[in-house]
Amino acid sequence: MFGKNKCRYTQDLKIIYLISLLSLVFILIPPFSETPLRIPFALILIFFVPGYAFISAMFPGNREISGMERFTLSIGFSIIIMVFDGFLISLTVWKFRPNSLTISLVLLTFIFGAVAHLARKRLPLEEQFYFSYRDFIHSLTAPETCNIDEEEEEICYDENMEDKKFAAKNRKKISSMQKPAKNMKKPALQISEKLHPKITKTLIIAMVLSIIVAGSMFAYAKATREKEAFTTLYILGPDGKAENYPENFSTSDPIHIIAGIENFEYAQENYTLEIILDGTTLNTMEITLDYKEKWEKELTIAPTELKQGRQKLQLVLFKDDTEGSSYRSVHLWVNQVISSEPVLTKENEVIDFTKIINPSMDTDDGWEFTTTNEIMATGYYMNGSGIYSSRAFIINASYEGMADQFTTTLQQLIHSNESANVILSCYIKDTYTKGKADKEETRYKRIVFNNELIWTDGINGDEGWQHIQVPVTLKEGNNTLSIALLQGSLQTTYPVEMIIDEVTFMPESAFSPYVRADNTIEFELPVSKVSPLSKTSDTKFTVEWNGTDTGSGIYYYDIQYSINGTTWKNWLTKTTMTSAEFEGMEGVTYYFRSIAVDNALNKEMEKSTPDTSTTIDTSAPTIELDITPNPTSDVTYLTVEANKPLLSVKCIITPRNFGSVENVRLATTDNITWTSKYTIEVQDTYDIEIIAKDYSNNTAYTFGTLYTDETLEELNIDFEPEKTSDEVKITITCSTALKGEPTVVVKDRYGYKLEVNLESSDDNEYVYIATTDDEDFDYTIRDGIARVTVTAKTLDSLTLYEEGTFIIDRVDPTIKSFSPDDDETVETGSPSIQALYSDDRAGIDKTKVKLLVNGVDVTDVADVGYSSIYYVAQGLENGKVEVQLSVTDQAGNTKEEEWTFYVSI
Repeated sequence: MFGKNKCRYTQDLKIIYLISLLSLVFILIPPFSETPLRIPFALILIFFVPGYAFISAMFPGNREISGMERFTLSIGFSIIIMVFDGFLISLTVWKFRPNSLTISLVLLTFIFGAVAHLARKRLPLEEQFYFSYRDFIHSLTAPETCNIDEEEEEICYDENMEDKKFAAKNRKKISSMQKPAKNMKKPALQISEKLHPKITKTLIIAMVLSIIVAGSMFAYAKATREKEAFTTLYILGPDGKAENYPENFSTSDPIHIIAGIENFEYAQENYTLEIILDGTTLNTMEITLDYKEKWEKELTIAPTELKQGRQKLQLVLFKDDTEGSSYRSVHLWVNQVISSEPVLTKENEVIDFTKIINPSMDTDDGWEFTTTNEIMATGYYMNGSGIYSSRAFIINASYEGMADQFTTTLQQLIHSNESANVILSCYIKDTYTKGKADKEETRYKRIVFNNELIWTDGINGDEGWQHIQVPVTLKEGNNTLSIALLQGSLQTTYPVEMIIDEVTFMPESAFSPYVRADNTIEFELPVSKVSPLSKTSDTKFTVEWNGTDTGSGIYYYDIQYSINGTTWKNWLTKTTMTSAEFEGMEGVTYYFRSIAVDNALNKEMEKSTPDTSTTIDTSAPTIELDITPNPTSDVTYLTVEANKPLLSVKCIITPRNFGSVENVRLATTDNITWTSKYTIEVQDTYDIEIIAKDYSNNTAYTFGTLYTDETLEELNIDFEPEKTSDEVKITITCSTALKGEPTVVVKDRYGYKLEVNLESSDDNEYVYIATTDDEDFDYTIRDGIARVTVTAKTLDSLTLYEEGTFIIDRVDPTIKSFSPDDDETVETGSPSIQALYSDDRAGIDKTKVKLLVNGVDVTDVADVGYSSIYYVAQGLENGKVEVQLSVTDQAGNTKEEEWTFYVSI
């Protein structure tokens, strides 16, 4: 019927379709219908779109009417179509409404568009109508053409133009609705091809008469239609507008809305308004309104029970003549929340009007265990089975095979002095890890509160510990809490244990925001650690820590410290910081560990060992430099000895006459002895400076001189002992004969002189005794490094000079702590015996440390160090155990300690 031609030009129809669909969206569908775009789309739909589709169907070719005529007719016929369409739908059940009018106009547009598409297919391609923006604009500005063939070159003379300009007779007025096909000569709309004036006049008259008839029909319908009686029911936001509706509410934070009713029933009416939340009627109101009377009231809506999640809030209106069925209803979706963030229970929020007896299962009272089949299941308490390796209650269903239904219950009667909404929290775990959760489950874990099932979960799959939080309502008086294991009827059963721990009531503010739909909380335990610390010489130092949590994230940390690595004290609690400054005491070793809590209030398990430790050591190390051989003509060896481990040793060699300063690197295997080989390149005298730092960053210095002429006369100084608490023997030897005795001066670290006496002399060797006794002086000799200076003259009057140092230490070592403590009782026959000790000057001589247990010397089997001794006893019997510890420093000072403890196995 329509031939095989192709409809090539459909861009304008596609645009009309798109505008129609957008009009539906922006006129009818919220929230788009609430935007300013609703008005322009409504005007386009009413005054242009359906008329353009109709004219496209009536005139599918490009030579029938001009673009301006097509545009004008589209507007006129859109008005006509809208009037006729409005009149017709006003006679239907849909009435004359924005929704019905919009949908019907869009449908008519699609129908006319489809007809236009088929009509264009009947025409050859070059005669089909198309739309061009550029041609349309040009047609509005181009002058009228002469009726002369396109090929002629004659010129039309325009007598009305003052400057007598000429225009080409072959210029054409280009239709705004024409566009030639590719490689095809553009057809021109000749005047001879235009519509006959009578046809144009007829179209205009028809359009005017249609508007008059449509208007008359609309007026008639308006005058004769029956008056529609109705009532409006609406909800407004708290500011009185149809926007900003509340979304979240709770028992302590209700929402506020405005409800409105307006009577257009042409008579007085009696209404009943019900406020319904999630199927529960909260309030019922009786309202009487006269015709055109409006009622508005602000309503405060709060839930009557704890029930987290999305709920439907309805306003349902009843009228006297509706016989029980609702007349109007509107609704909002609201979300009931318990809390918006994890809030730990404050002191004034502690539930003190009721309590659960034995909530942590640490004792045997409070709970009653019952079962309907004692062969199938038993119940008991067990140590080490709880959530934090604590005590817990276990329901053990050990039977395997086909079993009839049975129930095993752990129950407690709980008395409350008042009625309140609270949170029930507990931990439950089952040991059956096979199968897949929620698939073919035959056994169930259940929690029943006041005969209402508040939580249930099947036993299948590896679920691990489940932290359960359920909102419940405590009633005044007695309440019943039951935790049960249920076996289905005639089902195959396998052995399983159900573990119950930490059953508590919490205030509503402590409800976790990480509760899942099944009332369980994310239960991935957080992990944290205090960063490693080095020894320090400052009593104030910075401690850093961090943690990770794969679920809800870290909420806070508890940071603890210890001075023996076993007894812990809280330093920082519930802190969100990751570093802080700690202040300790000199000479004490501090141990640190962290415990993290995540946002779901899961707590990291306490660690049995510390994360890190540090010692506050403010005493400077004592170092000695040995240069052997000295003097030398080639190679010498530098050795630095320290009384405690060193972090670094810096050696600076400065020639007195030639060359530049050198930094020599010393090697060590134990951080006590540092050595290096040094080769001289120029015969000279070298000053050697040693700068040492220990692990607490304390610094020590010493000096020496390296001679490179083997013939050089020199003095040598030896000390015995090198660390003393009383006196020291100073032996001076010279490589040549002296005129007299050398002059020896000994000073302590404050510059006070010690008493020095010559004891003997033999050949070129002189022996002196220096004593630390200061009874006859008006000053006090100080412990620490003592400096010895020796000067002498050779037979040829050459002055020799040499220096040396030794250490004065008259203070006994310190035994800081020991374990087990004095009079402590241990429950093992193999306790660990440990003691910490130190010496600030000479350092501990670990070869002289002695430990006796019940009079038996156990030093050889103990782990003896410079600062501690550790011994694991074996086979101790019940009763008293005596311990003696003797610690001696390298200066000969001894400290002894005795204590006792008891063994009770």
